[in-house]
Amino acid sequence: MGGAVLDASFKAAKQYTGHVASILGWGNHALAPLSFRGATYSGVFTLYPLISGKNRKQHGDILRKATEMAENKQLIPIVDQGNYSLETVQAAYNAISNGKTKGKVVVSIQ
Repeated sequence: MGGAVLDASFKAAKQYTGHVASILGWGNHALAPLSFRGATYSGVFTLYPLISGKNRKQHGDILRKATEMAENKQLIPIVDQGNYSLETVQAAYNAISNGKTKGKVVVSIQ
């Protein structure tokens, strides 16, 4: 997760044992809130290996480990409870814009 959610995650990390993991850390982010909690951050930036082919195996290993952690409930994404489709995508955008969502928003395509 990235953007404002990443910044909010730094502020919400549990003191000493919190760990924020992201595969999308673009932009300017303040690490101070995370540092003050003694928590850790792991960023896996996958774009370059996908484009260049360099270190693809290493990044694949990292993503497999992240998958294992998610399956073992060690990574818990925050996903908004809203139910959006392509027909209601404008409502999803409005909810995000108005700050009425919590976490990532899912738009189902069927």
